[in-house]
Amino acid sequence: MMPDILPAASTQYYRQREIALIRHHFGDLRGKKILKLDLWNEAVNTRILNWMDCQGADTYGMDISHITAYRAQQNALISNGRLRILQSDIRSIPFANNSFDFVYTMGTIEHVQEYEIVVQEIQRVLKTRGRAIIGVPHKWDIFLRPLLVKVLDLFGKYLYAPEKSMGASELKRILERSDLQVQYRTGLLLMPGFIRMADLYFYTRGIPLQKLTPLLLWPFEQFESRWEWTKKLGYLLVVVAEKS
Repeated sequence: MMPDILPAASTQYYRQREIALIRHHFGDLRGKKILKLDLWNEAVNTRILNWMDCQGADTYGMDISHITAYRAQQNALISNGRLRILQSDIRSIPFANNSFDFVYTMGTIEHVQEYEIVVQEIQRVLKTRGRAIIGVPHKWDIFLRPLLVKVLDLFGKYLYAPEKSMGASELKRILERSDLQVQYRTGLLLMPGFIRMADLYFYTRGIPLQKLTPLLLWPFEQFESRWEWTKKLGYLLVVVAEKS
């Protein structure tokens, strides 16, 4: 697993966008029971579940990797968090039906072939009228990140393969087959993929060029903050779905 990348400029950009997304679509988190699938963010990246914990949510997270779950747990202990961490498979979520007010998963379900089973599990553990925020790589990212990923994977340089990208219509059909109704569509990370990859490369190696990242990100921040529709063009396709 890579070193902690929370302080990297592109990670902070990602984190702030996640926080805005959650505030807008989940609202007041106090007392809400939330499940997050995948703990890579809590182990080395945005710590978004830790943030939800600080907002007063009753937070649960799960990951199939023992190392990832352990690092997420250690980070929670350092920050005196109350996160409940489990090592488990997202294709078989170890909770009863109708357990959670919210489920959050960002860049996770696309890494397993049985992603439809994962969606069924999300629907099962959500309470009636519960909401899920689900993000996957956007097939039509204007900066062609799926193509970049395919090229890197071809040469054995992409660490997170397999990774399936999806279009909005495809993701909507998958969710509706599991009785999850899409309420809203948006996106995250309106930036060229190479900026994120270069930032993490420079940051983890202590190369001073990382200081240029905020300047490179600035125009994309302006687009996202001024024009909501531009978010749909980014790397991550995000939908908010509700259990009826």
